[in-house]
Amino acid sequence: MADAPSPAPARPEALLPAARRSHLVMDQAPGAAAAPAGNMSAARPFLACACFFSDNIFVGRYGLHVRYQDAGQLRRDHGRALRERGCRSQEDFSAVLREIETEVQRRKQLIHQAVERRAIISKCYRQKHPEVYILQDSFLAPEFLEIVRYCTSPDAHLHGLLRYIESFSDKRIYRLPVFTQEFCQAFVEELENFEQSDMPKGRPNTMNNYGVLLNELGMDEAFITPLREQYLQPITALLYPDLGGACLDSHKAFVVKYSLHEDLDLSSHYDNAEVTLNVSLGKDFTEGNLYFGDFNQALSGVMMYPPALVPGSYSRAKVHGD
Repeated sequence: MADAPSPAPARPEALLPAARRSHLVMDQAPGAAAAPAGNMSAARPFLACACFFSDNIFVGRYGLHVRYQDAGQLRRDHGRALRERGCRSQEDFSAVLREIETEVQRRKQLIHQAVERRAIISKCYRQKHPEVYILQDSFLAPEFLEIVRYCTSPDAHLHGLLRYIESFSDKRIYRLPVFTQEFCQAFVEELENFEQSDMPKGRPNTMNNYGVLLNELGMDEAFITPLREQYLQPITALLYPDLGGACLDSHKAFVVKYSLHEDLDLSSHYDNAEVTLNVSLGKDFTEGNLYFGDFNQALSGVMMYPPALVPGSYSRAKVHGD
């Protein structure tokens, strides 16, 4: 998903105890493109959780997400898990603390760095497909538009919606068509064009080294925001009424890329969102499985579900509550 081009730099986020966010992700397979990550709006600042500076911090050397306030709390809450992964000496623990502190400082600088990158991209980047920056009905699969029409009808209800989409198990994970193949092809080409440019590029997260933040590319205001408000929210209102699916007020949209000799997979993690939409994009690839643990709980094991896409196809996406 994407934002529309905007010459004005994004405004900083407001930090509040909690915010309802949709987390839109597009996964790029080898030789393909990835997905959206936007979190700022020109009209108003998005709301961000204050816990962003303390929670869900990834310790890469041990493949573990932690909550961090100070060294004592880290040792109490995560000492056992760290030891089981090989962090046994004081030197090892000190290295973990340095890694965490570096990540906290990086997060504190993110907003300002993103504003600087977006200003440069808005001024200097030459788009290959300017049309993909403004959402149009023609970009959306006819089946998806039919689903939206049903969800916005006066008599819409969950059981009626489930006749239109595919459901997996009892995890409240659903698969549905979203974009046309023609749009996805143009979008992939635009992403590749940006990746090959000398524009500054922010990382989608601490686990992925390759990808595109769609808000920095300029796709929030005219693409991602209307997609969330006008098309996705009527669907999530029926699927996840208990998780705030009817009142999603912000989003993070990004593309992550997986390829041989680059990022091959993604560690287990929690999405900082009420709802996540994953869209797989690619030219010629197989696999692309997604793995889900227990719904809205600490991971006690990993469950495997069918891939979000038929291998090599563009148009289907998977949505789940977090």
